[in-house]
Amino acid sequence: MRTIQLDGVSYPFPQNWAEVSPDQLPKLIRLVYLTPENGKMYHELLQALLGIKPKAWKKLHQKHFNPNLPEAVRKKNAVALHDLVFMSRWVWQQPMTEQPFKTITVDKVEWLLPEPGFVSVSYGELTDLYVHLQAYITQQEAGEGELDYLVATACRPARPADQLSHPDWDGDHRERYNEFIVRERVRRLKKVPFEHKLSVLLFVASTIQAVLGKYTLFDANDKKNAGSAESYTGQGFIKNTHLLAEKGIFGNLKQTQQANAHEVLLFLEEHRADQIERQQAHEQH
Repeated sequence: MRTIQLDGVSYPFPQNWAEVSPDQLPKLIRLVYLTPENGKMYHELLQALLGIKPKAWKKLHQKHFNPNLPEAVRKKNAVALHDLVFMSRWVWQQPMTEQPFKTITVDKVEWLLPEPGFVSVSYGELTDLYVHLQAYITQQEAGEGELDYLVATACRPARPADQLSHPDWDGDHRERYNEFIVRERVRRLKKVPFEHKLSVLLFVASTIQAVLGKYTLFDANDKKNAGSAESYTGQGFIKNTHLLAEKGIFGNLKQTQQANAHEVLLFLEEHRADQIERQQAHEQH
């Protein structure tokens, strides 16, 4: 992590989301995603990134941006401020593919976030996360309802310790995903701070993008038209679930939903490649 010297004091200055402490994160999320960009916002952003207490920041501000300072000094300080803001541009540019925090507190219970890379997420869970994400960002229903569903889908209490040594354990430290339990739990998220839920949303959105980007499931034109081609959100995911279940590749419908998302996506990628190869061989003959 880079350090910044201000009046002889060294402050840690994060260069990516992974270096941001959990204490800093909610305020940063509010500033970056919920606050219009202006001079006041930039000052608050730098204060949050540097972890400087409000009183100390006020003193620094009064010292270096006092209107009574000579114009040359104020210009020099303004340039320094601009440089710091430029060094902070990663907050708008970098995806949040690392967990913003390990757990989120709901009714005094810790709910675990999925692991980075969704290494143990099931295909059914990935499907539902995608559906809730698209529904929320397109505001198919006004309000935070779909956001709460997304958080309740992604975050769950820890699995009992005795299940972690079971031969059928799938590597997920969270309770096994169950969409019906999500429906019962979602109302508990009403009192959770919006910034915390937004952090989960950003992590989920960035990770879904990264996971799907690892597999060649569409050609360029398909990717460009994927959203408009779906009759309903998540149609491609759901259709593949039923097709795989019909063929028994991962078992029945429930077993397909519970299969590891990466294993399913890898199969779909290889199946697509085989289809293209057979089509090309047929056209050559």
